[in-house]
Amino acid sequence: MKGYRRPFRPARNTGPLPERPILERGAARELLTTWELTKNKELVDRHLATMDKLYGQGAEQRIRQHMRQIRRTERIA
Repeated sequence: MKGYRRPFRPARNTGPLPERPILERGAARELLTTWELTKNKELVDRHLATMDKLYGQGAEQRIRQHMRQIRRTERIA
């Protein structure tokens, strides 16, 4: 039918997200860079507080661990 568009239906995923560790690691890189440039701990803590809503229970601790690992292994001090 001409002019007909099927309504958009987003995919429903009720299980664990397979790309979640990659997204969490990306968020950790962003927050680590923010902290290195601004040294504003309150700003980083505020952003980390919202991560549980995005990535599920315990995301704040997982992202903090990613930040530590990235700082030790990838960033040359």
